[in-house]
Amino acid sequence: MVLLHWKLQRITAIILIPAIIYLIIYFLNIHSLSYIQIKNDITSTFGMIFISFTSIMIFLHSSLGIETILEDYIHEEKLQKLLINLSNIIHGLMLLLTFTFLLIITRN
Repeated sequence: MVLLHWKLQRITAIILIPAIIYLIIYFLNIHSLSYIQIKNDITSTFGMIFISFTSIMIFLHSSLGIETILEDYIHEEKLQKLLINLSNIIHGLMLLLTFTFLLIITRN
């Protein structure tokens, strides 16, 4: 399980590198786009897939990283499990909110 956890952290980090580069370039040029162009970018097929996939990778990577920190620094087992479960619930809720807001944007 530890090896899978370690591999998943590395895989998500590698996958996020091109996504972050793309986002940096996009945000550096966002000032030249109108509201309609930005909305069209977000609601396009590529935009929806990119945002969904990148969000999953970010939340997975973050969740794994926080779990590692909690396992390393919280030594009381019950508290550690509680905090890990709380972190997973919060990450799941944030991902759900991301998808919810993405659907709201596409319907307006």
